[in-house]
Amino acid sequence: MKTSLQLLTALVLTPLAALHAADAPPDKPNVLLILADDLGVECLSSYGGTSHPTPSLDRLAKEGMRFTHCFANPLCSPSRGQLLTGRYPFLNGLKVVLANKSQEDIYLRPDQPSFARQLKQHGYATQIVGKWHLSLEHKHNTIRDFGFDHYQTWTIFDDQGRKTTRYWSPYQMRDGRIIAAEVNDRYGPDVDLEFHLDFIRACAKGRTPFLAFYSTYLPHYPWEPTPHSKEKSYRAPNAAHKGDAKYFPEMVAYLDRQIGSMLQLLDELGIASHTIVLFLADNGTDSGLQNMWGDGKAIAGGKGTMTDRGTRVPLLVRWPGRIQAGRTCDDLVDLSDFLPTLCELTGAKLPDARIHGQSFAPQLLGKPGQPREWVHIQNANDRQVRNRDYMLNNKGQLRRVVQLWEAPAQPDANREPEKEAAARTKLQAVFDELDR
Repeated sequence: MKTSLQLLTALVLTPLAALHAADAPPDKPNVLLILADDLGVECLSSYGGTSHPTPSLDRLAKEGMRFTHCFANPLCSPSRGQLLTGRYPFLNGLKVVLANKSQEDIYLRPDQPSFARQLKQHGYATQIVGKWHLSLEHKHNTIRDFGFDHYQTWTIFDDQGRKTTRYWSPYQMRDGRIIAAEVNDRYGPDVDLEFHLDFIRACAKGRTPFLAFYSTYLPHYPWEPTPHSKEKSYRAPNAAHKGDAKYFPEMVAYLDRQIGSMLQLLDELGIASHTIVLFLADNGTDSGLQNMWGDGKAIAGGKGTMTDRGTRVPLLVRWPGRIQAGRTCDDLVDLSDFLPTLCELTGAKLPDARIHGQSFAPQLLGKPGQPREWVHIQNANDRQVRNRDYMLNNKGQLRRVVQLWEAPAQPDANREPEKEAAARTKLQAVFDELDR
């Protein structure tokens, strides 16, 4: 019987039969994209967080570039759709988080752009592991439509419409089939990491450029023990329960260890200098949690809110020899920017469709680029555009930007009238341009 690695090697190379693996151009860097689930900047020690040691993420920050002002949407599905398509939710059509079976016909349509599709067309082997959440796969499995050769994802609902577990004995689909024996009594992220690392090994062996998208569900609730927890018996009472928050730090630590395993494998395979590693999150930390920041400030999670606590996320990028180590970039970035950035870094073509993203590849490579002056944030039909000082929503309310530890500012037209009037004019012009 073939080993799992041998099987995966065959799977990876089969769709690329037209491309002789040994002749893969050396100017196509590998891409390892890691997306955490519900993790605000205050949870990372490299950003000033003090609640969680994150040595592997600290290593990424030390060896790469740390972005201080990267913004997502406040909830999962709209952020993931924006990341994949380079388009804001009002244009790509996925404006709400998919959370119940009644939404099974709400999904990201395959005619939308996709960075995976662009890289696949450029000769890359492509894989996504973990969480899809751009459709409910029991009815509309669109993963391959968006350019992923291979996938292993937690499927939220089973064929009978019941919510499923994601951590222990998870309900997972691998390349179109539900896997059961492989995950029985196992921890879902462990199963995901094995499949993910096997894909990287197979591509390295075949000298095939790859896009490996580790879209983990860590550290999203239910907060439950990890394999490294002292107490392993606790489980959330049901699929809708958030679990016990005391396990959240252990889940952050487990994610950090997994990232350490990825970095170690790149070193062992000798491909670290030819691999761009990007780490970010889909939205802020869950509102039921509190983490410590800096000199003792308590930061409550803001997931689901249009505040910095709900939308400001970490972004770390490493490419040894190409991105100067230990750099910090304060430019504004939002999730629509990843599609054009990945295309520019890999040499893939941009899609023949309107996108909102703006490449930050020049900044990564030490050039000034053309930094954004604003970012766009959306939750259902609520939208806002913001710059460094003000945010304007689509109801005409203007607010000051506040620090993470401050209460959200209330609309106040009399605080600094001239500055506020100028900000309103500029930000309204952004709305007008976007909506044309």
